[in-house]
Amino acid sequence: MRRALRKAVMLAVATASVGTAALLPASTAQARVPARAPICPPVVGLCTWSEPSAGGRPRMLEHAEPRLLPPIRSAKNQTSLAWCLYPRPSYAGRAVIVHPGSYTPGLGLEARSARPC
Repeated sequence: MRRALRKAVMLAVATASVGTAALLPASTAQARVPARAPICPPVVGLCTWSEPSAGGRPRMLEHAEPRLLPPIRSAKNQTSLAWCLYPRPSYAGRAVIVHPGSYTPGLGLEARSARPC
């Protein structure tokens, strides 16, 4: 009985919240989301995207990658280490450093390899 009641309450809350979101004007719904915050799961890793400003194909890096396809053009570092992103495979070229906790919407290069540094 309790289980059925719990499911009914959860369904009602979910339905109400979806219905409320659908009725809100677009400007109200958009005001809740920060303009500069990219979508990146709350895990320890380097969130990367194939296009600037968190656009294109997303990818999560947790360890060194000597070859990145497609290349990385934006990144958000959710680790406790700085990450070095390189313009050529096998960590060649001058690295761009993404510090812990930072978001870089435009790297200024197409990173083709990455590793913690």
